[in-house]
Amino acid sequence: MKPTTGPRPSDQWIPWYFVLFFAVFIILDSIFVYIAITSQTGVVTDKAYEKGLAYDSLLEESRLQKELGVQHEVSYDAPLLKLSLKDRDGHPIEAAKVTAKMIRPVQAGYDFELILTPIDSGVYAAELHAPLSGLWTAKMEAQWDGQSYRTTYRFVTK
Repeated sequence: MKPTTGPRPSDQWIPWYFVLFFAVFIILDSIFVYIAITSQTGVVTDKAYEKGLAYDSLLEESRLQKELGVQHEVSYDAPLLKLSLKDRDGHPIEAAKVTAKMIRPVQAGYDFELILTPIDSGVYAAELHAPLSGLWTAKMEAQWDGQSYRTTYRFVTK
């Protein structure tokens, strides 16, 4: 038998294999681009550059806050959000103005602010009726006698 030379009949498909490879690649990339564009929630940090420049002052504020020695306890027992404040000696901090900025970290447009009122000696609370269930962050700030204290609390609403 004489050996055959030249292209085999199956060799005519080789260029189409390259075309098929790139077609699959383009289709998959198109799907990924579509998912990336349509699933973007729009949650970004406002004034990120300015916040970056102010980071050293934030660290200094944190150091000064630790020196205050304030003891705090935050809890969420639906629908009540509570903050308990005590000074370094364990005495309740009374007559404080307490606010909580409620932030939904996974979806923009639902942030709001609460004012916590005193319900007991050194205990402040507010009813929280979140517009959506899920993860929330409460950035709480208490001000009294020219001093301020900040804390952050993450929790899930149902």
